[in-house]
Amino acid sequence: MRTVIDLIAFLRERKRAIAQMRHLDTQEIADGIYAVRSKGANFFIVKVGVEGYIAIDAGGGNENLIAAELKKLSIKPEKITAVFLTHTDFDHIAALGLFKAATIYLPEQEVQMIDGTSLRLPHMGESRFNHNKLGYSYTTVADGEELRFKDVAVRCILTPGHTEGSASYLVNSTYLFVGDNLSLREGKVDLFNSVFNASDDVQRQSLHDLARIQGAQYIFTAHYGFSDDYQAAFEDFM
Repeated sequence: MRTVIDLIAFLRERKRAIAQMRHLDTQEIADGIYAVRSKGANFFIVKVGVEGYIAIDAGGGNENLIAAELKKLSIKPEKITAVFLTHTDFDHIAALGLFKAATIYLPEQEVQMIDGTSLRLPHMGESRFNHNKLGYSYTTVADGEELRFKDVAVRCILTPGHTEGSASYLVNSTYLFVGDNLSLREGKVDLFNSVFNASDDVQRQSLHDLARIQGAQYIFTAHYGFSDDYQAAFEDFM
């Protein structure tokens, strides 16, 4: 009975949380930085060199929907050579099959979420919400590890809380892509919706860590748009 009650409460809070989210339309936000709108989430593409791209996450919904959004940007899926996943929830992996030329990078701490070691939502116990399935081969990336793609450097920053292995990615020391590791409310960084977090307390500490990054300018989220004033956005966590 307790499990049923918990599930009903979760579904109600989930509906309220989704209603709060604000997603970006597909567009170029900054020079060589593109937001892609998918079902229930944004993901982002970064231009590499003259013709290449990398993606941060891979959106929700289905491949046909995402292919249509990419067409608006004149970006061919085969030109995306790497995808960096912030975590493995279903609304962040939908286009992986579309990016056939891409290497998939996964935070090494997130492996526990797809191999059954850890529950996605510990407070829910064993339920269908606690099983993330990736279904693709991947390469793990460690906290603090930096990978370079021509003129683009991507640094992995472990930011647990949403999931135990969630990460954010800092691109060229300027652009921070956080997935679901925070929300932006009236321009200010806040926790992501508690109903989806494995641990608010752990995420709060991750946000304090992100607030100490020097020189970053932009913050890009999967569900709450973006900010181009990093310092002002993180003011409450400094």
